[in-house]
Amino acid sequence: MADVEVTELLHVMRRIVFVLCVSLGCALSVAQAAPRDVAPGSQDYLKRSRDGWFFYQEPPAPAEEEEDEEDSRPLPESFKQLPEKIWSEPEKYKDTLKSLPINGVDLSKLPSVFLRELVTAKKEAAMDTPTVETVKTYIVVQQAAYDRASQFTDSYQLAMYVNPELNYESKHPSSEFGHRLEAHIKQQDEDHTLMQASQYAGLFFFFTSTCPYCLDQSKIMKLFQDQYGMSVFPVSIDGTGLPEYPRPHVDNGMVERLGVHMTPMVYLAIPEEKFLTPIGAGIMTLSDLRERVLVILKRRDMLKPQQG
Repeated sequence: MADVEVTELLHVMRRIVFVLCVSLGCALSVAQAAPRDVAPGSQDYLKRSRDGWFFYQEPPAPAEEEEDEEDSRPLPESFKQLPEKIWSEPEKYKDTLKSLPINGVDLSKLPSVFLRELVTAKKEAAMDTPTVETVKTYIVVQQAAYDRASQFTDSYQLAMYVNPELNYESKHPSSEFGHRLEAHIKQQDEDHTLMQASQYAGLFFFFTSTCPYCLDQSKIMKLFQDQYGMSVFPVSIDGTGLPEYPRPHVDNGMVERLGVHMTPMVYLAIPEEKFLTPIGAGIMTLSDLRERVLVILKRRDMLKPQQG
């Protein structure tokens, strides 16, 4: 019984050895038939079993790119014979440019100042002699100028995109939402400026009690005072007050010294700087008054008398 089991075991082992030999022979045949110049990274690269795990082979050298014949083509003889100054002062050679042939010329390589004058010259030539050929020449040159301008526009936009500090819209947005937000921020800053200025500046309001414009202006002056805290000194030329200012200051000769000859009249005063200037006569809206005060506060050095 034991001899039978040993015999069967030997038969099984012989079959296993036979199968392994057949498999190994097939693998070697496939490996020898596989191409050796399979590029790394391709799907066939992992099938190169005969090269082993540590196989290394220099990749094939990249094919040399052929030079662009169009970029390296020389200028035609007609361009080589042009005066040297025509490249820097093409506007002085308009007649030459009108008749200059452009066949075989890479217009994209021409200087921008030269190309600009060439477009003008070819346009005039086409209008002087409107043939199919002259108009075609003008269109070709004009298209080259358009392409140059389009390339500049793209480069300009890219320069702003990758350098946000150069982009005007980053500080002054053009969208509707951006406009509203910018206006809101600006108004907040201006309101803060006016409230700070109320600590050192004030307004003189000259009026007469019989002036209908003075009555309306007094309401605006009162609103400005309440909104920004800036003092308003009402000065009645005829000595009578208004509902908004029932107890005004009486003129003590200030009207004559300042030359106030119409009402209502508003002056801005900064006592510490001995600064006094008119900001408007006649009726002004609240926004007008606000804007004028802001401008004068910002630029008051321009209104001060020069020393020496």
